[in-house]
Amino acid sequence: MSEDKTHLGKHPSKNRLKLDQEFKIIGLLGIGGMAEVYKAEQTSLSRMVAIKKLKSSLSQNPEMMERFLREAQSAANLQHENIVQVYQMGEADNEHYIVMEYVEGRDLKSILKNSGPVPWEIAGLIIRGVAQGLQFAHQRGYIHRDIKPGNIMLSYRGEVKIMDFGIVRRMDSELTQTGAFLGTPSYMSPEQLKGQGVTVQSDLFSLGIVLYEILTGEKPFQADTEQALILKITTEKEKAVRRHNSEIPRRLARMVKKILKKNPAKRFRDAEELIQYLDRVPGKKIVARANELIAEYLRRAESLSQEERTKKADQLDSEPVQVATRTRAGRGRGKTKTAQKQGRAIIGNEWTPSQESSWMVKTVILMVITLALILIAILLHSQGYLSDLLNFLKAHF
Repeated sequence: MSEDKTHLGKHPSKNRLKLDQEFKIIGLLGIGGMAEVYKAEQTSLSRMVAIKKLKSSLSQNPEMMERFLREAQSAANLQHENIVQVYQMGEADNEHYIVMEYVEGRDLKSILKNSGPVPWEIAGLIIRGVAQGLQFAHQRGYIHRDIKPGNIMLSYRGEVKIMDFGIVRRMDSELTQTGAFLGTPSYMSPEQLKGQGVTVQSDLFSLGIVLYEILTGEKPFQADTEQALILKITTEKEKAVRRHNSEIPRRLARMVKKILKKNPAKRFRDAEELIQYLDRVPGKKIVARANELIAEYLRRAESLSQEERTKKADQLDSEPVQVATRTRAGRGRGKTKTAQKQGRAIIGNEWTPSQESSWMVKTVILMVITLALILIAILLHSQGYLSDLLNFLKAHF
């Protein structure tokens, strides 16, 4: 990659020369545990791409090389609008790289960190997009095994994209299950943590944890040690989401409860069933505007984050003691209220906070009135008054 030519020596290889001619590095996007990701321009096609380069220290590690190769091959076989696309992979001067789609936007992890909980309507649309990508992968025999906020991207155009297929597993693979513990423990299913076989329901459990977190700002299972965390995920029941935020519709709360069942057989059958359920929460008209609404939410979230950063900077200058003594719980409540106001601003008159209780009362009243009318009609008929009343109405009207 042309940004870092100084270490190549006087005689770079043909592969290196070809890579430098094809891609112009613009800047570093991020550094992870096993790779560095760069933003680059593919000059031959005049498009922006992301180049993921395996760290040099890991290039001789067979396990890391296998994972890197698996990510490229898996994603290359999954051409879908909700999955980050892989264009090519290669090696130059012992540097292994993957060229992939560049998504201009933010990942869910950073959104949660900076903006707090996501309005429930937007959260449902995001999870629906991830479920569509998972359904496509599952139908082709791939289980992701590492669904978490850091692996979900939202583009500024409102697209939802799944990233990082590095520990994906083929359903028909004959490889040993000893590697089934691969993943991020906080988002892993009970069967993964127990070293049992993973299924499509394992990905759905992880997606349920993501939904819980973006709705409430908290993970459903938290502990100080990994062993305590595993125990909670495998044995304890999560706190109901409506105890965090009563505006979350009961239908959505029931979905969260179902998707987080310990027994995989009691969860949704597959991602398609989950998608169908989600379609009924905000309604088809809202789902049809998903990209538009997600893009608007992201724009407002970034604007709000900038305002909060400016405000915090001012507070640090004028009231350092007050800022230092703010409690974590207080910050969480502030973010929740902000997210709720932000959601109402985006949805306008079309999406108002849940009125389920009001609707239930109205429905009960209507049923009582209907039953009363039926009983009156039966009583009149038994006394012979109903026919007289009908004859009277016919004669005069």
